[in-house]
Amino acid sequence: MRKKQLIALALLALSAGGGAKDLGTWGNVFEPSEQDMLVFIQDRLKGMEQSGELDRLREEATERVKRNAVRPAPVEGLTAATDYRSFPFDPTFTVNETITDMQGNIIARKGDQVNPLDKVAFSQVLYFIDGDDRDQMDWIRQQIAGQTAFKVILVNGNIRETSVKLDERIYFDQAGILTRKFGFRHIPARITRDGRVLKVEEIPMAGVKK
Repeated sequence: MRKKQLIALALLALSAGGGAKDLGTWGNVFEPSEQDMLVFIQDRLKGMEQSGELDRLREEATERVKRNAVRPAPVEGLTAATDYRSFPFDPTFTVNETITDMQGNIIARKGDQVNPLDKVAFSQVLYFIDGDDRDQMDWIRQQIAGQTAFKVILVNGNIRETSVKLDERIYFDQAGILTRKFGFRHIPARITRDGRVLKVEEIPMAGVKK
């Protein structure tokens, strides 16, 4: 009896899968009442274009991009230095995977401790300033006068205006990546090489040591 039941179930499954038919439509069928989203968007854009709203939005977006390009968002969490502070920054890192050159020669093995200052001749001075602060601008002019191996990096301010005032190429610490990496909390900050480490200084404008 159980064998017959299994055979009957198998035949039923085969007939259901292999003999599917269109049994027609039962009941009334209605078209979807919701408007096609693509058509809605196209109609909306056409209306915005005719009213001039689309051109206005384009102009606003262009101006916003221009403003952000010359004045990015300031680095958060920084304040003007009131006390002189100096501390070392060790750039040594652990190699995550073996590094080779184009010829397959091993440069560094996984797990090695590498200090880039042992490999790279770094002699530049990095200055982090607020371009909107008059005292810091006066200070940086004195610092870079007659110097060539330096970079001025803004944490706040207008890149174009600062570049014109200093007659130098100016950089910006986008999203505070360098600030967090070096670990300073007050500005202006000055970073120089000190042997196998970097010397990080937070320098108060009213302080004796400049």
